[in-house]
Amino acid sequence: MIRLLIVDNERPIVDSLIDLFAREGKPELETYAAYSAAQALEWLGRTKIDIVLSDIRMPGMDGLELQREIVKQWPSCKVVFLTGYDDFEYIQQGMRNGGVDYLLKTESPDEILRAVNKAAEELYETVEAERLVLLAENQLRRAMPLLLNEYMLEMIHGDPESMRRRGERFAEWQVPLEDDGDVMLVIGRVDDWRDELGAADKQLMLFAIRNIAEEFLAKSTRCVSVIWEKSKLMWFIQPLERLTSAESKGRLSRFVHGTIESIQIACKQHLKLGVSFASAVGTAPWTRAPETFHDLKRLLGRGLGSGKELILIDRSGSEHPQPDPGFQTREIRSRLEKVGPMAAFLENGRKESFFAEFSLLMELSSGRMDREDPLKLEVYYSLVALFLAYLNRWGLHDEIGASLDLGKLSRFESHASWEEAEEYFISIAECLFEQKNVDRHNREDDLIKHIRLYVERNLAGDLSLTRIGEVVGYNPYYLTRLYKQITNEGLTEFIAEARLARAKKLLENNRMIVQDISRAVGFMTEQSFYRFFKKATNLTPQEYRERHADLQNG
Repeated sequence: MIRLLIVDNERPIVDSLIDLFAREGKPELETYAAYSAAQALEWLGRTKIDIVLSDIRMPGMDGLELQREIVKQWPSCKVVFLTGYDDFEYIQQGMRNGGVDYLLKTESPDEILRAVNKAAEELYETVEAERLVLLAENQLRRAMPLLLNEYMLEMIHGDPESMRRRGERFAEWQVPLEDDGDVMLVIGRVDDWRDELGAADKQLMLFAIRNIAEEFLAKSTRCVSVIWEKSKLMWFIQPLERLTSAESKGRLSRFVHGTIESIQIACKQHLKLGVSFASAVGTAPWTRAPETFHDLKRLLGRGLGSGKELILIDRSGSEHPQPDPGFQTREIRSRLEKVGPMAAFLENGRKESFFAEFSLLMELSSGRMDREDPLKLEVYYSLVALFLAYLNRWGLHDEIGASLDLGKLSRFESHASWEEAEEYFISIAECLFEQKNVDRHNREDDLIKHIRLYVERNLAGDLSLTRIGEVVGYNPYYLTRLYKQITNEGLTEFIAEARLARAKKLLENNRMIVQDISRAVGFMTEQSFYRFFKKATNLTPQEYRERHADLQNG
């Protein structure tokens, strides 16, 4: 999704440009109108803006002042100025600030479309794939800073000594973070690796993801990233300057949350990898970082839809995971290491992958060990810990306990054989997958009902994806993909259908003139409404009204 903000103090110009881009009919482009620089700043404070098409001479705040504010909040935003013949000195100043193009106000609509399309193409050219991969290869040859990576992981897992000595360590290793300032956490996960990627290639791709993220984030923040669990990353983020007000903290949060969207798109476009993200809602003291980390892990495992390419913001608490068990033999250790991925499969609802790993673990344990072997007990209770964790986290202990004796989980001896224990675990896993599926569908149903109800009640109001995202609490870019995934219908298509249905009903009632009906269903100009209605019905609004009247009169 690309968000275009059109700014001009002359309403007819803004409305005609909105109409121009509506006629273009690009579903990935969402346009916003601002009739003053002040309104433009309001939009910039609400959502990430990718392109601004702005008049350069406006009362109160001119285009150059607005550009400086844009760069503060969204450094990657492209600005296209609409200018007169005598504005070239202004344009030169703007171009020195970067990211600027300009158009004469006398240019044709095709030239305006071309300029905006050019800006859209340039949005992600700053993160070229070949350059990123080359940079990643160089970093890999120099070796990853394992010491810092391990230290940050120790700290995030709650090690008190590591947390206490962070100031000393940051100074020693020249870590670009303040040990006495608040920090914001973001975690990421590669959803699915491409089949042709080997272990070294995957490591290279993780470095490339880090580089993409840091290239976007470094424009307005200081950050340190670490890799954990082979396919996951974490970012510790602080502002370039110490935050002193709620407004500045909110600006940092909006920047990070909006930038995550750009990082996700760049990873998909250049690396061909789907990456999911979970972010803290804002900054918090370092001492709360372990708690925030576990909150984000839980949140990332419970996303709606397919559980892929998520963008989630955390507002809840969570629990601390138990440490991984130790292993005594190479074969069992290798298989027990798959308990971690099994947990991820369980979180993401990937039933087939879960049972494939589960069957291999149980088969290996059955064939290599006697019933009383301590290692077999380790396998058993590793699975018990896995199932208990999700029974508790998802609040399903009582519900599943009504049909299964969960007391057997803690009593290995209550199973007559290893095969009986395996069947018992299968029953628990089936219940967990079923309940997760039901829960996801219920939450998805509630989400779709909420969206549709809001749309139907606000056809004359703000139905931008940004506003709908604010109403339901989701990133607008992620929301559009989620809605399509759940309903097999685009959200913009649903809005268009709702507007068409309401327009038909109002035309049939024959109580309002067409101009008023166009405003009642959310069109800024009557011409836009005419085009929309004619395209959908092959009739003008007046023709539709007359045909309906003829049918009613027999």
